[in-house]
Amino acid sequence: MDISPVTAPAASSAEAKSTAALSSDFDTFLSLLTAQIRNQDPLQPADGTEYAAQLAQFANVEQSVRTNELLAQMSAALGAGSASDVAGWIGLEVRHDGPVTVAPGRTTRLHFDIPEVADRAELVALDAAGAEVMRRPLDPDAAHLDWHGGDGKGGQLPDGIYSLQVEAGAGDQALAPRPVRSFARVDEVALTAAGPELILDGGARIAPDRLDLLRAGA
Repeated sequence: MDISPVTAPAASSAEAKSTAALSSDFDTFLSLLTAQIRNQDPLQPADGTEYAAQLAQFANVEQSVRTNELLAQMSAALGAGSASDVAGWIGLEVRHDGPVTVAPGRTTRLHFDIPEVADRAELVALDAAGAEVMRRPLDPDAAHLDWHGGDGKGGQLPDGIYSLQVEAGAGDQALAPRPVRSFARVDEVALTAAGPELILDGGARIAPDRLDLLRAGA
């Protein structure tokens, strides 16, 4: 059963203010888009795909703002003295957008949200230094992938821990990179100067604000 980590009463007030701000921004965006369409050269009209990509980009920004606010609320709810609360997550599974472990016999279900306007998408893996080490095509209509470290072409990443993201595009327009989320079990909680850190099965480490769901361990 999924457990919502945000219960603070103040969240509803903050969300209302955020919604009002985003609504205002969206109205401004539509006004600018309308003006752009009205003033375009009728002999060389812009491709409809370009407008769709602009709407998708705005939707990406809107979703990122909402996600960041949710994570900030979660972080505030945890507070500086929450190590004992986080320790209660040991043995639970968390859904997070942090690094993923590649190891023999290990398959991880990756979850992602590719914009409907996208006509292509790729899964990109980065090593600990942030260097790109793999890029494999994805079905732009897919919502998940069972991944064992393969590049989709017969190649295999070495055992290790990798950061993942989805890069998509619509026509000639590149869309903003999308996060990749996956479930992992919390094995330990480390206390660091920056606050508690979750150590997942497989060795990946994440801050509590990298997760958005908790569930009972399998």
